Amino acid sequence: MAHIWVIDDGSTDETPQVLRELQTQFPALQVHRRESKGGKSGALNAVFPFTQGEIILVCDADAQLRANFLQQTVPLFQKQAIGAVQVRKAISNANTNFLTRCQQMEMNCDSFLQTHRIAIGGMSELRGNGMLVRRELLEKCQGWNENTVTDDLDLCFKLYLAGAEIEFVTVPSIQEEGVTTWKKLWNQRCRWAEGGYQRYLDYFPQILTLVWEKEIDLLLFFLLQFLLPIGLIPDVLWTIFYSHHPVLFPLQTLLSIILTIAFIAGLYQFQNLRGWSLVWATTQGSLYMVHWIPVMIVTTLKMCVQRERSHWVKTEHRGRNG
Repeated sequence: MAHIWVIDDGSTDETPQVLRELQTQFPALQVHRRESKGGKSGALNAVFPFTQGEIILVCDADAQLRANFLQQTVPLFQKQAIGAVQVRKAISNANTNFLTRCQQMEMNCDSFLQTHRIAIGGMSELRGNGMLVRRELLEKCQGWNENTVTDDLDLCFKLYLAGAEIEFVTVPSIQEEGVTTWKKLWNQRCRWAEGGYQRYLDYFPQILTLVWEKEIDLLLFFLLQFLLPIGLIPDVLWTIFYSHHPVLFPLQTLLSIILTIAFIAGLYQFQNLRGWSLVWATTQGSLYMVHWIPVMIVTTLKMCVQRERSHWVKTEHRGRNG
């Protein structure tokens, strides 16, 4: 039997009233209210001791999933090595504007990359929304890290260091709201970037004890997603002022090839795009991904000068009726 907990993490809107109405319709629904502190990790840790299930499903408030979601995902844990499962994410408001359409493309690209990283023995990653984790592993990892801005990325490293594997599945999927403005996108991505950085610092040198396939995967991921964007501008200036060949050209080429293939394959498989529609969508998605360059540069500079870690900040959503 599934037990459902809803955490009202310091909501300032009509959430408490909505939850009270839902509890009258569904008496088994359990609600935990608290003043927000410790971010999402703190909210999850607050309720975890009251849960009873062997498998914990974590969903954000904007999540939409099918009625047979658990029937399609829980059997995956019959493999003892599987410690967690992440399902493919989709954008529920993809048709709102350019940003939401591109976030949908980005999710599809990510799904292709995740499945193929696993296929070659690399690492998969949890995405916060629509992730299932074994209770015994959460207990072994002492719950979620409240000293991080990305609870999901942090938990990935903890699970792998505990000897577990993370499975990624494309069916079923879970829908969530995409952010609709550049300001919200910027704030969200800076948080993701900072959390991605921080986990390397927090779990080094322990992560060097993983098997070699995962070590190579980690190294490539760090080089292409973190170090390459930081070095692009100095590399361009070096090339312009000294008429030298760009030093990072091989890495730029590798990243461009990987992203192009991932976008084409993801859009082909999950959005059923063909022909010129596929080419145009891939072009838009590739241009959209350039936003990661300033995000990485600003985040790197911020982490170099700030004395304390950033605090987790909730991403605002309008909801289905907003």
